[in-house]
Amino acid sequence: MAKTTTDISETKIRQAIWMQKTGKTKKSICEHLGIAYNTKRLDTIIQDFKDKEVRQAELKKKARAKVLTEGEKENIVKSYQDGESQSAIAKQLYLTPQRIKAVLIEKGIPIRARKKTGQATVDHVVQDLEVKFAKGDKVFVPGINSFAKVKTVYDEDWIDYHREPRRRKYVELHGLKEARKKWGEDYEGREDVHWNIYWQYDDGQEWKEMAIKEAINRAETIIEETGREYYSVYVEGDYGHFRTELRHNLYPVRSTI
Repeated sequence: MAKTTTDISETKIRQAIWMQKTGKTKKSICEHLGIAYNTKRLDTIIQDFKDKEVRQAELKKKARAKVLTEGEKENIVKSYQDGESQSAIAKQLYLTPQRIKAVLIEKGIPIRARKKTGQATVDHVVQDLEVKFAKGDKVFVPGINSFAKVKTVYDEDWIDYHREPRRRKYVELHGLKEARKKWGEDYEGREDVHWNIYWQYDDGQEWKEMAIKEAINRAETIIEETGREYYSVYVEGDYGHFRTELRHNLYPVRSTI
């Protein structure tokens, strides 16, 4: 099947134009483009590319002079928060990456670092810490330059709910029988060694008593020290993982997953 113009990379076509200027044969240029030797087709490919560049230059000129509406700015924000880069958005809208960045800064959107391991820029963002996230909300974590989804909200409601389980279940572990042979039938054993108590809840959760008490204590301490709830989130990407974050380390994302 013959290659279409769109199958040939922009770089190769630019190189073909340069080869033409330096006096290379049309046959060698066709070979470079990976097409059969056809002078008419070669001329068409190069002319189409030049015409496209002229059209794009005109569109860019108009776009740069245009005042962006609030709706257009919000679309830029949505595209960026859906994971597109500033350069990709700029190319789609015939704008400069600098203008896209200016919109993001104006709207108080964290600017992602170019490197995956870098930290996002948030100095220009004024956080409204009164905004409380809910389970399922998409957020941005500047410290690790990643998007995440809220899984658990550790607030006063979480504490109240988990402080009162529906039932408590005692589970004797295998080691208690052997321990009583050694220490006598009255030996009560040690928690998490010879037995455990599980707290069970209406939503299907089940916690070891020791673990849930520690979790409640931690939540109470953090809320007392920071004055705000904190969150368990699942970080998206190739190395997805759970992590806990304080409220001021999370930034809202307007688009949905």
